[in-house]
Amino acid sequence: MRTVPAVDAAELSRFADKTHPLWWGIGGLVAVELTVAGALMASYFYLMFNAPEWPPAGLRPPELLWASVNLVLLLTSSLTMRWAGRGLDRGSQRICTIGTGVSVLIACIVLVLRWLQMAAFEFCWDSHPYGSIVWAITGFHFVHVCSAAVGTAVVTLLSWRGHFTPERQLGVGVDTLYWYFVAGIWVPFYLTLYRAPRLQ
Repeated sequence: MRTVPAVDAAELSRFADKTHPLWWGIGGLVAVELTVAGALMASYFYLMFNAPEWPPAGLRPPELLWASVNLVLLLTSSLTMRWAGRGLDRGSQRICTIGTGVSVLIACIVLVLRWLQMAAFEFCWDSHPYGSIVWAITGFHFVHVCSAAVGTAVVTLLSWRGHFTPERQLGVGVDTLYWYFVAGIWVPFYLTLYRAPRLQ
């Protein structure tokens, strides 16, 4: 039987940078989620290009206003997360706590707006293929914003309690990387769901 060499993680420093397994773990997670996002968008465009009418007759594309506000909010939250990390680099736990806390607050606003958007959809997830793919993409991103908000709330609490330092900030780093993914993936989703149907 072939043996596979293993890495003894106990020997690795919790202060390590991008050689730490946690970096590889979050990078792998983002890669998997990008694959799922790509498959969802490919499905959307496959359905769109093979439908006689898109959206189906009598339906309008989802409203642009609140989706656009969400786009601005999510991109702004990436800046507050970056500000938090830069503050911690300079030894300021206060900036880290405020930056991550503001990001969580922004994510909560995004979730409320997204919930109202979904409630305003003129169709259910099982009404037709258009409804199914719109709900799938919207729900996928909604869950990711929820998970980013919960994870960053924990980081905020730990930062407030003084856990992170310029030397010990691995948790902030990987949380920020995941946050960038969650905020950034809304850009192609926004273009797919809200802009593409209006170009036909």
